[in-house]
Formats: sequence, C-alpha cells, structure tokens
Amino acid sequence: MQKIATTAHARQRMQQRAITDIQAQLIEQFGVAEYQKGGSYVGFIPEKKLAELRRAIDKLSGITVIYGDEDVAVTAMHQGKRIRRTKYAA
Repeated sequence: MQKIATTAHARQRMQQRAITDIQAQLIEQFGVAEYQKGGSYVGFIPEKKLAELRRAIDKLSGITVIYGDEDVAVTAMHQGKRIRRTKYAA
C-alpha cells in the first residue's frame, strides 16, 4: 500500500487521536465516500463491510498468490510447504 497524501493538520490530528497511517490507508482502500457541503467528502468503512473484511482476513493464513510480469497474478494456492525466496528479481 502506498502512503496517502495528508496535510500537516491531518497528520497532527491523526497523531492526537491515535489514528495510524495503515488505518487511514485501509479506509481509503476499502471504505466508502459520502460527499458533504463545501465540496469535501468523508470516508469510512461501514460495519457490514468491516465484518466482511474481518472474515476475509481471518481466512488469509496460509494463502499464497504468485505474481508474474507487470504484477499480474499468475496463480493462487494454499501454502503447503516452505516458500523459496530470493533477493533477485527475475
């Protein structure tokens, strides 16, 4: 995930309210936007969608996705054995 763009004011308020960067990123990625007066909008994750995300996260253990060229998913599997890692890109 890429870090979201924030103003100095937003960073200060997030720090004061113990809201982490990853929480803000998750809201931006999976949340819904509702427009308000003045041209801005609020982003949040509704309770129903949050419950779906929790269930999906709980089932992530042991799942592996293999990516190829241009970050395209080539295959997916349940991880049964150790993954071979390398420092070098293909």
